[in-house]
Amino acid sequence: MELADLKEAVPGLGDKPHNDRILIFGWWLHTHKKKSAFTGADIGKCYTDLHFPAPSSFGGYFQNLLTRKDLIKVNGGYKLGHKIREKLDAAYGQSPTTIKVTNLLTGLADKIPDMAERTYYQEALICYKYGSLRAAVVMAWNIAFSHLCDHVLAKRLADFNARWLISYPGMHKGARGVRAIASFDDLVDELKESEVLLICRDAGIITKNIYNIMHAALAKRNAAAHPNEVIIGPLQADAHITDLITNVVQQIV
Repeated sequence: MELADLKEAVPGLGDKPHNDRILIFGWWLHTHKKKSAFTGADIGKCYTDLHFPAPSSFGGYFQNLLTRKDLIKVNGGYKLGHKIREKLDAAYGQSPTTIKVTNLLTGLADKIPDMAERTYYQEALICYKYGSLRAAVVMAWNIAFSHLCDHVLAKRLADFNARWLISYPGMHKGARGVRAIASFDDLVDELKESEVLLICRDAGIITKNIYNIMHAALAKRNAAAHPNEVIIGPLQADAHITDLITNVVQQIV
C-alpha cells in the first residue's frame, strides 16, 4: 500500500488527532515500508507527503504515546507496541482493492432511503467485512426483496392483485372465495419469491431490467443459502450487493 492509498484505507485520516495519525503512520511504515523502527523525521515526512499540517514538535506526542505504551523506544527510533499494532492490522490490513470496494459498499448505505433497510444493510456489511460472504449475499437479497414488497403494498397493490389473477389463475381461490394480497405476510405465505418477481414484471411494477437483475440475484441467494460446492468469493459478493442496492433499491421508488 502506497502512502496515498492510506487515505482511502483510513477515512477521515486528515481529521484525526495527532496521536492517532502518528500511530497510523508508524503502522504504515512498519507494514508497508518494512521499517523495524521509525523516527520523528519519518513521521514528519508522512505529514509532508500527504500535505497534512504537522505540529511544531512531535516530542510531546511521542512521550505521551510512550507513557501509554502504544510506542516503544528502541535503537534507531520507535516501534509500535504489540497491542496497538494488532489493532491497526485488524482495522487496515487489507489490500488497496479490498479497501476501495469496502468503502464503495459502505458509501451505499447513505443512498438507502428507508432507515430500517439502511440499518439492516449495515449489518450485512459487517458480515461482508469479516468474510461471511454467504450471509452478506443472503442479507442483500432480503433488503431488495423486502423493498419491492413494501413498494407493492404501498403503491401498486391493486395492480399486483389484478395481475395475480391472470398470471396464476386458480391459485388465488380458497375455501372462502377469492383471496387477495393485503400484507407482507400474505405475499410470502401465498407466493414464492420467483412468483412475486414474475407478477411484478408482468404488471409493469418493475422493468424487465430490474426483473432480470433480481431473478439472477435470487439464484445467487439460493446458492449462498444452502450447503453446496458453489464458492462465493469477494468479486461475486461485491457485484451482487452493489447491483441490488444501486439497480433495485435505489430504482424502485
